Amino acid sequence: MNRDDEAARRVPALEGMRNATRETHRRLEERLDAVRRFAECASREALIRRYAALHVPADAALAEALEPVAGLEFGARSRAHLLSRFVGEAPAFPRPRSRAEALGLLYVLEGSTLGGRAILHALARQGVADPDLAFLDPYGAATGARWRSFLSVLERETEGDAERVGEAVFGAVRGFDHAERVLCGSPA
Repeated sequence: MNRDDEAARRVPALEGMRNATRETHRRLEERLDAVRRFAECASREALIRRYAALHVPADAALAEALEPVAGLEFGARSRAHLLSRFVGEAPAFPRPRSRAEALGLLYVLEGSTLGGRAILHALARQGVADPDLAFLDPYGAATGARWRSFLSVLERETEGDAERVGEAVFGAVRGFDHAERVLCGSPA
């Protein structure tokens, strides 16, 4: 059993978010086909622009709810400095109605750091190296520790409370739906 599986059992919100978003997450990865699109020079910048349209507005939308959260270090989780030069027109990121919902929305963004590392490794095996893709792995070797830190905050902030867990799950569902629209266009 890996540490992420152990964490899911300790954090009811994480288990709920994973269950509620499994299908959308799978569909997003399939439709996005990020490794292929980042590997092709012709499609790389357009896809980076889509990631910028997702991540940069997220900072503003989540800041009010998440900057005050002890131990989260919300500002240090931002990728805006890595993506801001690519932002053009971007749809508004969903505004959370509660701190728990904001954490659910952040779950989508933080989880993408795990996937981003995998994407970069796959690209490296193909000989693709582009400094503009640094946003995919913003934490480097600290990715696992940052993820576990996020899970600790999520656990503390939801404390197994059914209402807060439900809000976090709702945020994750909204976040994945939004990410799919921004990164892939309308759902298939």
